[in-house]
Amino acid sequence: MAASVVSRVGGLGALTAAGQLIIIGTLPLYSRIFDPGTYGEYVIFIGAYTVVSVLAGVRYDSAIVLPRREAVALSLSLLVVLIAVVVAGLVAIATLAGSQLGLAVGGRAFLAKDFGYGLAVATVLGALQRCLSSWCVRRGRFLTIGWAQLVLCLATVIAQLSLTRVLPALPALIWGYAAALACQTLCLYAGQRTAVSSAWKLAGAVRAMRLAARKYRRFPTYMVGYALASSARDRLLQIMIGIGAGTAAVGRFGLAYRVTFAPNSLIYSAVSPVFYGIASRGARVMVGRFAAALVEALFVVLVVPYVAFAVEASALTDAVLAERWRGAGPYLTALAGPALLLAATCWLDRAFDSFRRQRVAFLLEASFTVVAVTLVGWLSRVIDPVAVTWVFAVLAFGYYWIYFLVTFVACGFDLAQFRHACLTGVAVLAVALLLGILVHQTLRLGWRLPAYAAVMAAVLVYWIRLRGGADTLRMLLQSRVESTAR
Repeated sequence: MAASVVSRVGGLGALTAAGQLIIIGTLPLYSRIFDPGTYGEYVIFIGAYTVVSVLAGVRYDSAIVLPRREAVALSLSLLVVLIAVVVAGLVAIATLAGSQLGLAVGGRAFLAKDFGYGLAVATVLGALQRCLSSWCVRRGRFLTIGWAQLVLCLATVIAQLSLTRVLPALPALIWGYAAALACQTLCLYAGQRTAVSSAWKLAGAVRAMRLAARKYRRFPTYMVGYALASSARDRLLQIMIGIGAGTAAVGRFGLAYRVTFAPNSLIYSAVSPVFYGIASRGARVMVGRFAAALVEALFVVLVVPYVAFAVEASALTDAVLAERWRGAGPYLTALAGPALLLAATCWLDRAFDSFRRQRVAFLLEASFTVVAVTLVGWLSRVIDPVAVTWVFAVLAFGYYWIYFLVTFVACGFDLAQFRHACLTGVAVLAVALLLGILVHQTLRLGWRLPAYAAVMAAVLVYWIRLRGGADTLRMLLQSRVESTAR
């Protein structure tokens, strides 16, 4: 059986969006229960979990999709779980040793234990979750991934708020998140019982795991560094701005960065599994054509909302945010450009995995991280933080375009498709900017929303009638994802 790409992406995107709405909708309730300091410690926990998750499996979980033989994929799954158990054990031992030796700072030994043991448990559950998600991609069960993501968000809110009645605030947040990971893992397991039961038959196949690890050694060699560089860059940028301009600038930059780049996680969650399923099995020519068409379609659909957000950022922040957050609008305007391009291309990293070009992806990400952090660190000492943000935005926009280009060159895709997508993007961006600025300058605030909707319609008509958008949409609608077990 084969299923439409549009239906898969639409279903997965709708479920992921529903989960995001649950998280956003409960933020006012969270703000009444948890103080900023406690929630900040929880954010540190999530950051630590993200970094440890990269090491707990060394990205072999991403390789599970690729093998033609299921025995190899099962060996990779067992290898990931084994590495995660070892890493989690080391975290637990370090936590125990720290508590026994009294190394917790400020008499917070109880909280340190929850942080460490919670991190160990989450590490194992996260490894299982990633393995099962990869099996869902192998077998085309993308809706299972979407339902599991929705379960994670819903269970996180219920578990954390419920545990506040019996635990202090930080342990409630930590163990609530761990419980939600367990619920997500069970949801994924329900759709992959065959794979899990088969894996037990290979439990003693150490040689099989060793061979699989050697065959897909590109993942730990390059993709661990890629993931760590991407995770570290955001933190280092904020540190550099803080050193040069102070914590207030960091707060405004951090808020703007989080808001403008928030849609990327939604798009990545919806598109990446589907594209990976196509790229790991499809012919090179077909994958390149599909990638160019999807980048073009996403850019066209997103360009007007991002343009409207950029030109209205100052008015929106003045109307929505508290007085102490005034001045965040220029940061939002500056970051809208790279956020738009990344939203349209963020899932292309799966092409490097599918065509064994991970070394190229690692060099790209590491180079951008070094250049961006160095440049921001130097400029933050000599110019104001808004100007620094604009420089970073220009650099990031150029990098994301280069990433798009290098994807096509490194993976051997047709560059004619790349050029067509770029020319279309430039054309629709020019139209959207011209009309968006005209709306902003000539209409009152109350009339701008319907005016931007009209601009959106005009851009879509222009794309469909004059830039071949009808053919692009037809190709995407006719694309299929194999949904049978491989």
